Amino acid sequence: MSTSRLKYPCAILLLTLVWAVLTRCETVQHSSPSEKEKDSVTIWLKKARADTIARPVRKQFLVRAYDEAILQNDSSRQRSLWSIAYEAIRLRDSSMFRKSNKEALQLALKMRDTFGIADIHWNYGAFYLDRKHYDSAYYHYSTAQKLFKSVPHSYYSGKMLYNMAFIRGRIKDYTACEVLLFQAIAEFKPENRYKQLYQCYNHLGVIFDELKEFDKAVSYHKIALEYLDRIEDTSVFLQKSQNNIGLIYQKQGLHEQALTYFNKALNTPNLKSRDISLYARLIDNIAYSKFLNNDTTQLPGEFHRALHIRDSMHNGLGVTISKLHMAEYYAQYKDTALALSLTKEACKLAQSKQNNRDVLSALLLLSRLDKKNGQDYLQKYIELNNDIQERERKTRNKFTRIQYETDQYIEKTRVLSTQKVWILTIGIALVLLLSLLYILNRQYARNKFLHMENRQQRANEQIYLLSLKQQAKLQEGRNQERIRISEELHDSILGNLFAIRMGWGFLKLQGHPDALQKHRHYLEELQRIEKEIRDASHELKDKLVAYPINFINVVEKLIQNRGKTGDFKYKLIHDDAIPWEDIDEQVKVNLYRVIEEALQNCVKHAGAGLVEVRFELSEDNHLRLIIRDNGVGFNLRKRHKGIGIRNMQSRVQKIKGEFCINSEKNRGTTITVSVPV
Repeated sequence: MSTSRLKYPCAILLLTLVWAVLTRCETVQHSSPSEKEKDSVTIWLKKARADTIARPVRKQFLVRAYDEAILQNDSSRQRSLWSIAYEAIRLRDSSMFRKSNKEALQLALKMRDTFGIADIHWNYGAFYLDRKHYDSAYYHYSTAQKLFKSVPHSYYSGKMLYNMAFIRGRIKDYTACEVLLFQAIAEFKPENRYKQLYQCYNHLGVIFDELKEFDKAVSYHKIALEYLDRIEDTSVFLQKSQNNIGLIYQKQGLHEQALTYFNKALNTPNLKSRDISLYARLIDNIAYSKFLNNDTTQLPGEFHRALHIRDSMHNGLGVTISKLHMAEYYAQYKDTALALSLTKEACKLAQSKQNNRDVLSALLLLSRLDKKNGQDYLQKYIELNNDIQERERKTRNKFTRIQYETDQYIEKTRVLSTQKVWILTIGIALVLLLSLLYILNRQYARNKFLHMENRQQRANEQIYLLSLKQQAKLQEGRNQERIRISEELHDSILGNLFAIRMGWGFLKLQGHPDALQKHRHYLEELQRIEKEIRDASHELKDKLVAYPINFINVVEKLIQNRGKTGDFKYKLIHDDAIPWEDIDEQVKVNLYRVIEEALQNCVKHAGAGLVEVRFELSEDNHLRLIIRDNGVGFNLRKRHKGIGIRNMQSRVQKIKGEFCINSEKNRGTTITVSVPV
């Protein structure tokens, strides 16, 4: 039996896995954030991707990336976790993959990000495919495909169909594989995705080769080559396709044609440095075709050459095939002992790699070579082959069940969707009617509330003006009382003292000289007291304090009250040069109301620990009010339902001022008002 067919599907598997990795890289580019700056997650991911660093260290970098990612906002965290999960697949870190991909899926579901959910299922598909859990991989690829289709994203939908076809091919469900490939082609063609079209037609060639429909297989491979002509970077796709076509001709016994294609591929400049695995495969295939064609030129040297290259690369699958080919060669030329040894080595190696296909080939060859134990080997072959077929049958049934349940779900969804349309239509009509009634009622209540609020604001302003006038009257009363006291001291008390002193001074007193001296001293003291009273009287009247209406005190009292309510500290800073007595009362009233509204927002929304209120007089004779807090801030671009800010703007406009507000999340809020004075 020919064993050349055994290496062909392995080659295709390797090619497809490479293609899958490349397509995932494209997705990484698509899903990565668009910002130019490199955040810490990106830096750790870049280190985790460095192939020159030991894998355990790279896994630690991935943990650091995860620690940084969980601190981001939902959208950024989802993209970062997706990237971390993808890198975990490459590093075979299943624990990190499961954790990060699960969290990414939860975030995507929370944000209802259909594309993100599909991308995360793609990750799951790649993860399970890498571990050959084909049913789980197929389920996730199928889920991702439906989501990409609904977005819609034809390109990624086609990629998922291709991955599903690959899995169907692995379980030998070639009919389903063919259907899926043509569905993928239908997605790729309108988009002119020539590389993916090449992959699809190449895979069609593979499955028809497995079905032994060799003419169709060659036909599809040649269509694949036509698309390859339209690809700029073909890598070694051309040489792999030439090898595939050569293998088909080899199976048909058309060895001259097979050798033509093998040699075309092998003669490609720099092929050995570009893809040494393909280079060794071509050498082995050429040697095997020569052997089958009874051409022993350069044999068995070429077999040994291919084996040496594969062995140096630790390519277990390639070494197995080389040894099986060499065993056939030595068996043909009567070196049965060496042939037996090579076949046993190949069988043992294939078993260690769980490569059942090559195990079967080795057992069948051993049954022919080992006359003594041939029957035992043949029995093992039959048992293993039956076991493989049974497992493949169960797997195909499982996939059929998955597909059936999916179709049933789709049909059930369609019926439910029709019912939902009617329910939704009636529901919407009722909701619209109730909403209209609710809106009308709410509008009425809102208008009533606004009317009452305006009346309350006018009342508050009147109260404030009355408060200022009361302060003015109190100050006026103080000054009048000072004048009254001054006049009383000057006209009454001082006059009486003067009269007493004068009368006392004209008395003709006689006595001891010391007593007379004390008499004169007391008269002088009395005169001094008169002078002090006169000076005090003049000061009380001449130096009246022209206190302004104490606007600052009123503001400070307001801040103190709000500070107690909101549990925040405050700073009140004002320029003494501000001529408050010359500033219009309406300006002060509106500034007071702006401060009141800003402080109310601090209490209700900001959660501030410190509020600063500052009054400044600018060089261009503008009064500036600055209110700053260290609260949570808010997004200025986001529309807010409240009318507080609009009320502040309206009040500033009334006094022909300018209003500015700046705020950032977690950076606090600053309100600036500038009014000409």
